[in-house]
Amino acid sequence: MNYRHAFHAGNHGDVLKHLALALILDALKRKPAPFGVLDTHAGRGLYDLTSNEAERSPEWTGGIGRLWGQAGLPAPLARLLVVVARFNPDGALRYYPGSPALVAEALREGDELAACELHPEEHSALKAALRSRQGVRIHARDGWEGLGALLPPQQKRGLVLIDPPYEAPGELELAGKALAAALRRFRHGLYLWWRPLKSESALEAVDAEIANLGAGEMLRADLWVDTPRLEGKLVGSSLLIVNPPFGLAEALSQCLPTLADLLAAGQSGWRVR
Repeated sequence: MNYRHAFHAGNHGDVLKHLALALILDALKRKPAPFGVLDTHAGRGLYDLTSNEAERSPEWTGGIGRLWGQAGLPAPLARLLVVVARFNPDGALRYYPGSPALVAEALREGDELAACELHPEEHSALKAALRSRQGVRIHARDGWEGLGALLPPQQKRGLVLIDPPYEAPGELELAGKALAAALRRFRHGLYLWWRPLKSESALEAVDAEIANLGAGEMLRADLWVDTPRLEGKLVGSSLLIVNPPFGLAEALSQCLPTLADLLAAGQSGWRVR
């Protein structure tokens, strides 16, 4: 309940997550049938990079700030910047869209977003940010409870985005168990799960549990901008995608070398497997 993503908006972890999210949304839109998206920990939707929080911890300068205005980017990264630019019509980078804003921007008629946010201030800001968007339902509810209550979506196909704050001990394992339970309700759904890249053994353990469910195809993508450490500042993140769309692995493999180079704060690297 205390986590405020405004301190971290637009950082390297957001860039990795939102690149994958944009690619997945493009894939969902290749078919005319409507889709649903469940965002379990939605945040405020739109972040002002000149706010007190962002200025106190300007992590965006090492993330989206290093991509802004870059020419010659791989096509998927360039498309993500085009979407971010829609929230900054004067051409200067001030606002960074969170996951629910990116999803809302992509919805067609019949598509829906269910966004869960329990923090009162973040929930109010999310409602204000997306008040004019069609197909958006904002829930003041716990994201883990939402996984049980809101799946499967009415559209019968779609995406579940899981990105908790990881401020409580054991939240990685909790997220893994929640994903496992969600797969039993919505097995053919597409899942995008963001995790901090600190303990490789912990990630391997939770990934093995998901694989043992027979969940289907799984894709993991990691990006680090410095050598990951168990303690200290977050310098890397990991995505687990269950039932990834065709071409996602190739698109991420095309983009991550560029991200590792441009966002490097030390010994950077990437992997897709």
